[in-house]
Amino acid sequence: MAGMRRGFRRFTGVSVGAGAVLVAVCGLSTGVAHGGSAHGDVGDPVGRMGAGPGPVPGGARVGTDTGDAQAAGAAPAVPATPATPATPAALDPGAVAPSAPAAEADLAYHGHVSLWDGRVGVWVQPSNHGPGAVPDATVRLRFSAPLAGTEQLPPECLRGSPETVLCSTGAMRAAGTGRPIALDLRVAGSPAEVVVNINTSWSGGVGDRNPDNNTHRVLAPATGDKYAY
Repeated sequence: MAGMRRGFRRFTGVSVGAGAVLVAVCGLSTGVAHGGSAHGDVGDPVGRMGAGPGPVPGGARVGTDTGDAQAAGAAPAVPATPATPATPAALDPGAVAPSAPAAEADLAYHGHVSLWDGRVGVWVQPSNHGPGAVPDATVRLRFSAPLAGTEQLPPECLRGSPETVLCSTGAMRAAGTGRPIALDLRVAGSPAEVVVNINTSWSGGVGDRNPDNNTHRVLAPATGDKYAY
């Protein structure tokens, strides 16, 4: 009986020892299969079976921001390349260059107006005091009384309204004169006086900073005299 007991103890010890070895081997295999190492981390199956990354050496967590990557020992993120600065409009071949300022000139009108027997005569001498040339200009003559419209106008003039006549000056160089304008028109009725307003309707695209010498208001009584402006 004693011999049987001793044999049973030996058999039980061997069985228990073999079972422990088997459990250890299974545990090691399980740890390696789930991302662990053969030395440590065997007893952390939860961290290995999760969907996210497991712990890293040093206890730092893995994140998506730059601080987490640097703390985890990863290479720092490369900063984004700065955007290429916009090309200045002055150097951009596709940019539209600003238009050049208009040329400067100084238009002037001088002459006289007379009224007699229901007829009005107007003489206009256009001139240009410069500094730039004028390709052409249009003089507006507005009468205080409507015109009868029976007379034929000069070729360079046309009727703008019953009281208005528009005339071309022609080209004028700097310090030069334009085409003289002579009108002999009949006004409606027999007014005792007529007021003629003279100014520039179109300057030919040039600037004129002195409009005083091309804007006139002339009163002509029915005396037949020439009233200069």
